[in-house]
Amino acid sequence: MFSQAFIETLGKLGVPSTYWDKKTYEYMYWFRSLLQKIDSAIVFENLPKGWSQDFFLLCLWYFGYVGVFQSERFGDEESNNVVFQPCTFSGYDFYYQPTKILVANPLFNKEFTLHKDAELLKLTPDFQGCWDVISFYSEQLAEASKGIKMGLINAKFPMILTASNQAQSETLKKVYDKVQSGESLVVWKDITKQVDDEIIPSKDPFTAWNADYKSTYIVNNLLEDMQTILNSFYMEIGLPTILNDKKAHTLDAEADFQSAQAQARLSCWITTLNESLDIINEKFGLDISVKKYEEVNGNARENNSEWNGSDVE
Repeated sequence: MFSQAFIETLGKLGVPSTYWDKKTYEYMYWFRSLLQKIDSAIVFENLPKGWSQDFFLLCLWYFGYVGVFQSERFGDEESNNVVFQPCTFSGYDFYYQPTKILVANPLFNKEFTLHKDAELLKLTPDFQGCWDVISFYSEQLAEASKGIKMGLINAKFPMILTASNQAQSETLKKVYDKVQSGESLVVWKDITKQVDDEIIPSKDPFTAWNADYKSTYIVNNLLEDMQTILNSFYMEIGLPTILNDKKAHTLDAEADFQSAQAQARLSCWITTLNESLDIINEKFGLDISVKKYEEVNGNARENNSEWNGSDVE
């Protein structure tokens, strides 16, 4: 994938820079993580030689489409000199579909007429990417991460002691150090009060404030919430996940509904991409195909399970 700086540059093209300035390291971590997970949701096969797959996927996720055309300068002869580039639209037909695309690359600038000397490969019917999906879940996961970090920090305070003066404070520190070093019994005397050279110990040698940290420790709940958010994201993009509560009984109908819901957006992507690829393959003599990750992975597992080692001497 491209660097974080490049990703933020793309983001600033669509939203104000002040919005991105507020993003935390937690947000950037989760954004990169979810972006890489989306990369594994679908698999392109037989991409033309010379295509940069990371840039290709990044353009689809962000812009939602790329222009496909022939270029003797930048294409490969084995792939009929077919290349791709992000583009902008120019002109619309009777049904408000774009009629031309404009490619503006530092090394290449040209306007193409669609269905004549260029075609469009798009991810969704509305010509949008999935940047909003990644950002939506990244914000939630970033907030959960900050809550977990705060909870872990707060859990590090087992007790708080109060001292009446500096000497007493230093004594308490030494007592604590001895206890932490492994001494099983530490005797401490308060000699701060003296009457006629007689040591009179105070009624309460020190005051301790102990909170019920177990009742306020919510990290476990936050971790469960984080996993719920991740599961929702996996379902959103069609990756395998289990959303049902282990403590609850899930009916077959509910499981079928979850499975169908998990495939809804991904099926839309696959259908839209295939419609574009049918036109592109026929026009440029290519054989690009796109499949769901589980279809490619499932076939590999089946092939491995059928092999019995009979070809080993």
